Formats: sequence, C-alpha cells, structure tokens
Amino acid sequence: MAYVGNGHVATVIFSDFIYMNGLYNGANGTSHRARIPSTHNWQFKLESLSSSLYSLDVASGVFTEKLENAQVRIERRIFASQEYTELLLAHVVITRLTSKGHPIIVPVEVNEQTTSIDFDLQVSSRDDKHVLLSGTTREVENNLFQSNRLSLFMYYTPLPTNGFQLGAQETSRTYLFVTSLDTEQARAKRSFDYASNEREPDEIWSSHVSLWNQVWLNGRIEIRDDVELQRQVNSALYYILSSLPPLSTRSEHKQFYGLSPGSLSRGGRLGEDYGGHSFWDTETWMYPSILLFHPTLAKEILSYRIALRDAAMYNAKLFGYVGWRYPWESARTGIDVTPDCCPEVRLYQMHITGDIAFAARQYIAGTRDQSWLKNEMGGDLIYETARFWASRAVYNSDRKQYEILIVFVENATIKQADVVLLGFPLMWPMSKEVRRNDLLTYERMTRDDGPAMTWSMHAIGHLELKDFELAEELFRRSYETYVRPPFNVWTEARSGVGAVNFITGAGGFLQAVFFGYGGLRLTLNELEVMPPSRLPNRSTQLAFHGLKYNGATFDLRIEKEMYHVSVRTLNNNNSQSMLYEHEQQRGSLRVNDILSFPVGTRLIIHLATSLCP
Repeated sequence: MAYVGNGHVATVIFSDFIYMNGLYNGANGTSHRARIPSTHNWQFKLESLSSSLYSLDVASGVFTEKLENAQVRIERRIFASQEYTELLLAHVVITRLTSKGHPIIVPVEVNEQTTSIDFDLQVSSRDDKHVLLSGTTREVENNLFQSNRLSLFMYYTPLPTNGFQLGAQETSRTYLFVTSLDTEQARAKRSFDYASNEREPDEIWSSHVSLWNQVWLNGRIEIRDDVELQRQVNSALYYILSSLPPLSTRSEHKQFYGLSPGSLSRGGRLGEDYGGHSFWDTETWMYPSILLFHPTLAKEILSYRIALRDAAMYNAKLFGYVGWRYPWESARTGIDVTPDCCPEVRLYQMHITGDIAFAARQYIAGTRDQSWLKNEMGGDLIYETARFWASRAVYNSDRKQYEILIVFVENATIKQADVVLLGFPLMWPMSKEVRRNDLLTYERMTRDDGPAMTWSMHAIGHLELKDFELAEELFRRSYETYVRPPFNVWTEARSGVGAVNFITGAGGFLQAVFFGYGGLRLTLNELEVMPPSRLPNRSTQLAFHGLKYNGATFDLRIEKEMYHVSVRTLNNNNSQSMLYEHEQQRGSLRVNDILSFPVGTRLIIHLATSLCP
C-alpha cells in the first residue's frame, strides 16, 4: 500500500501505525521506530457499493478513497501536511445523490487504539472536539547519549460515533479529521488548533496541494511518449521526498534523523524494514538525485550525521581510531544499533564513513556552500572523517605504501554492486577495457535475490561504454520486477520479500535516469553533461527541469540527436562568472541562454575559479 509523509510523520495508508522522525524505542541493537497508534485506520460501512476507487496523486501528495452507492458519494483525502509538518489529516466530503427531504447517515467502523508496545501512554484529556494522547517511549537507545525517554504528544479529532450525517436539506458536508504529533506539547497543540479552528477544511487541503506543486516546479523529470516510465520516475521521487522535510513549511525547523531503506512509514518491528535505521543507503543511493534538484534537502541529510558527531567520535575511539567513525546502522543517538545477529557487519562495514564523506564532497562540489563549511560544521565533518581514514591506514614498509587492512569481503557471490561503484559514482580513472570487464564479471557474480540498485549502476556503466542494448535490459531490470502495482511501491527483492517501501531501490533507479540517460557528472570543479545517443525505453524526449549547480538553475532537454541546456537563474550573490566549454567553443552563461549540442558530446559548466586550484 502507498504511504503519505512529510519528513516528520508518515503512515502507510489504512495501517495500524504512524511513525515520527527520530522517535525510536529499544536499547542499542533492539532500537526501532516507535509504533504510534494510527488515527487513520478507520473504515466507512457503506452498503450496496456501486463503485470504489483508491488513488495516489503524487503531484499533490494526497491519497484518495472514493466510495459510492445509490444514495451518497464519499471522498476521503489523506495527507501529511506540508504546511505544518505535525499534521496528518483526513479531508472527507459526503455528497447526496438522491433528492432532499430525508437525512442520510453513513456508519463508520471506529478502531481507536490508545496503547502501544513502544510507549507508556495515557489519555490526558478528551471531549467532543479533541483527544490528547501522551506518554514516553519505554527504553532509551543508549545511556551514554540519551538521558531521557522520548516524549510523544498526539492531539486528534474524535470520530463521530453515530456516523457521518447529512441533514434532510443538505446536499453535501465537509469534515476535517486532524491528528497533530510532536515531542513538544505546545507545538502539537498549536498545529492542531490551527487546522481545527483557524482555517476552513478546504483551505487546509488546498494549501498543502499548493506546496507540493511548488516541490515539483522546483525539480522534476519529464519523459515524452512513455507513460509507464514517467509514472515510475514520478512515484520514485515522491516516495523519497515524502520521507524528507518540506522545501517550505510554517512549522519550526526540527533536527532531521535520516533516511531509512523502508522510508519513514515503516520500521516498527525488529527484523523488518531494518527497524527504521539509516545505512549507507542514505548517502550512496538516495542522496545523489536529491542533491541535483534540492540541495537544501541534501544539506538536511548531512545535518543528521553532523548532529550525531559525539557518538561518531566515541565509535572511533572505541576501536582505537581518531576522528569520526560512523556506525553501519544509526537511529536516534548515532551509536551503532546493528542487531546482535550481525557482529561482523558492525565491525567491518566501515565504508559508510567514506560514503558520508563523499556525499559531503559532492555537496560542496554542487553548492560551494562556505557557510555550511565554516558555520554549520560541514568543514568539521570533512576533516574528522579524513582523520578517521588516516588513522585506519597502516604503512607497509615492503611496498612503501599505506594500506587499509581487515576489509570485509563477500566470497564467490555478492549481494549488490560493489566493485562497479569505482566507475560510478566514484569515477575512478580506468580504461574502457577494465570498466567493461568489471561490469561483465560482477553481473555474473551478483546474487539473483539482490536489490535493484545493482542493475542501475550496471546500466550507467554500459551507457558510458555505448553498450545500449545491454544498458536498456539492465535499466529495465532495475525496476520492473521490484515495483508493485497499483501504487508503484518498491520492494527490496524481486520476490517481494525484504524491506517494503524500499526507497533505496527508488534512489538507485533515479540515478540511472540522472547519470545514465541524463549523462550528468558532478566533480569538484565542474558539472559535466554528456547524454548518450540513446533515450530510455520507448521515450522520444527526456527533460530535467530545475537542475541546481552552484546557485544556478538549469533545464536539460534531451532528444534523439540533440540536447539543449537552458539557463533559468544564476546566483546573483556570486561575483564569479558561470562558464561553459564544448569542444572549441567557450563562453559565459547568462539567464535565458539556450545551448544546443549533439548527443554524445561533452559540455562542461563551471565557475571561473576552481574550488581546488
């Protein structure tokens, strides 16, 4: 089933639980997302249905249920508000389909739960307008880094126990059921009161829709003549964005606590959906596509790692190193919450610290954000992860080189892409022969039950090598058997097992679109554009609207033989010129410029001064 979320709260539609960013229960390896009883898992008891329709509109972030019989039509819209992130809302419209003169009552099946295995909860107050459910989690994650159990305050609108009613002369009535959740009571109440008393239900809904529309105007991918691929791209972006904070909101800024493979909407059970933990999936698989469209959200992702720096320092010292060593699995505190079943993973999967450092590098390459470096501890993140790797290396006097020893390696087969990541995203210099050999060798070595991201990376590699038929086969393999209809929900494995709402796979798939068929490469000093001479699947045009690079905004439109780069905005606060190079052609970019070149040729865009001269 689809989910709705806004980076602070999320829920799978009609499920029993709501989840909140950063709200975990359980000690160390048993830490998992704390299960909050859902206030949106109730159902209408409408008899003799003539039609029922369930739809997810990713353009507006709204899930809609439409039910109809001979007497009445019901339309319920469920959404996690972009305007106030504490809010999870149900907007219900009851419409009469028969003549006036008699009342209509639509019964509802109330499934109110006020207990949870993860909380000590109590109903603090209740009347006909609101219920306040409050309490704390049952366990802290780690005594060294979490002093107190986490609080929850949830205000919600009680359901009408006598059903939804239309008066004898009413043609329609609109209801708004408000749930407001936060760790601070004042904030939860303020948002509840706003939605319940200060705005009309239609205004609450339309404001949310408007803010989602702005998200898509800020960055989107357009595919011509391949409706199915367009749906896949739209839903993949939607599901990742729904686990991230809004671009614009009236809520107070809150610390972001990372992306999990199973999204913000899952992770409440040990052994399922990775407990809502953050892995390398965040920086390696989901982050790159977000950076090119929404650099402010990319910074939010990095802020999670910076916020948990004390635990990263502790982790390094624990193993005899210096600097910041990030855990393989992270939740609330930054201590390693890898379950006890996997001690070798906890010990040896140190590459996550490199993944985080590379993400920081790419953020600076794409933004030149000096304030982040100097004032928001971005520079500390880069420096301290480098110190860790320096302490991790040992000098081999025989070979006269530094080496990193005791590296965790899988044997005859691998679960997912590893060596091929040297080609992309690391862009390690190598010959075409070596690149092709890596790809072909590891295609054979990858387990059949592995996740989708492997095939996205192989597709990118074969597009680089102009192996277009094989690239398309692998591109299709990267999503077609991992996505479940009707709402394009990703699963970790093709069989449907593993994590569900698997936004790691969605992130890998999007990279194949951006960096494979889009031909984009971001290095420290330049943005490279070199689309291959093949469009994805049956499409006749691929367009990226709202690419961001060092304060500038570009549109990239790729056709069968030509590609076009349009300059929408430039950074007025930057005294440096934005330059371009294409073969022998060079010049400065200006707003409204359009550059057109043959596909398969390289365009370089860069600032006048190198980041590292």
